[in-house]
Amino acid sequence: MISSSIAFLTPIPVKGDVEKLRRNLWVFTYTAVIIGLIIAIPDFVRQHLGVDIRFLAIAFYIAAEGINHIDGLIDFGDAIFAPESRKREALKDTNTGAGGIAVAIIYFILLYHALQNVDAVQVIFSQIAAKYSMLLIMAASRPCWEGMASYMMEFAGLRDLIFALPPVAVAGYLAGVKAACALFFAILLVFAVKRYSDTKFGGINGDVIGATNCLTFLSSLLIFTL
Repeated sequence: MISSSIAFLTPIPVKGDVEKLRRNLWVFTYTAVIIGLIIAIPDFVRQHLGVDIRFLAIAFYIAAEGINHIDGLIDFGDAIFAPESRKREALKDTNTGAGGIAVAIIYFILLYHALQNVDAVQVIFSQIAAKYSMLLIMAASRPCWEGMASYMMEFAGLRDLIFALPPVAVAGYLAGVKAACALFFAILLVFAVKRYSDTKFGGINGDVIGATNCLTFLSSLLIFTL
């Protein structure tokens, strides 16, 4: 199942079984440990080799996460800035608008800053929190239309949220007190995004789920920088 999750969540070329994955979405947080370890490589190099390559952290982030979630954030940004009558259509539109570009620029500026000022454990925890937020919004929401998101959400539920908790707990303990604050904020963020999406789009889609992942990852990192 880990290989299926890696194939689904990352650009790493491994074989996966989507049918098996959608019935075991809890594996997302375990996969997040692997993704977080890749993103944290620059800090491991700094700690153990004394060479500060954290300026490359964004490159490692893209290598580990790919651009699917970023694309979701951009589409979500387009929808936020679209007129009330066109928000749902903007979320479907494959073209990138000014709103999405603005959101992406702000996201990468803040992400770059955050990744220069956190350690490896905090990166890993933030990535786990991001994947847990994806599970939470999938389990707590309804799809706004038929598609890959609705297909993946069919079996999302309490079982996934419970089985996904061990990595959250272990990484949170290692990351310290601020991890609790980051997780609490992540939960608030999920329900804020859910409420907005229910009101404006009639539910969530893959773009909203991807945007939730990005926003949770960034917010958790920023909390650790405080």
